[in-house]
Amino acid sequence: MKLFFQKTNQFLSGFCGWLMIGMMMLLVADIIARSINKPLQGMAELSVFVMMIVIYFGLARCEQHREHVGLELVVNALPHRIKKAVVVFSHMMAVFTVGLLLYAVSQNALASFQKNESIGGTTELHIWPVKFLMVIGLFFFLIQTITNLAEAIKKGKSSK
Repeated sequence: MKLFFQKTNQFLSGFCGWLMIGMMMLLVADIIARSINKPLQGMAELSVFVMMIVIYFGLARCEQHREHVGLELVVNALPHRIKKAVVVFSHMMAVFTVGLLLYAVSQNALASFQKNESIGGTTELHIWPVKFLMVIGLFFFLIQTITNLAEAIKKGKSSK
């Protein structure tokens, strides 16, 4: 099961790279079109949507490699036994926080779908599909934080 989630995280982060290329192409096309006085409608909004997907799809892989921001200066100065307890506690807080965030974003995505929420303008863009993609990204982020918590607990028990 762990291998499945690692492969999924790898796929999602690879997909993020392709999305970034697509977003850059959209923006270049928009800039070229604007320079000849024929702007493409909704390109700025669409690029924001793509960026949101890139951010949320990349969270799990970042967590898998423990590349998120962390305050290690204090933790590294602690005695070994206390350090392990602090690490487990911080992982527990991360699971709680990501779970809460997943719940809130899920509720928001559902409400957005029910209202058929969209951005008005010259081109109407629906918001709810992006919000559901954010939910998918947060789901895999939560699974990875739970996996990291389990590993931290396992390391804490094996060092005793």
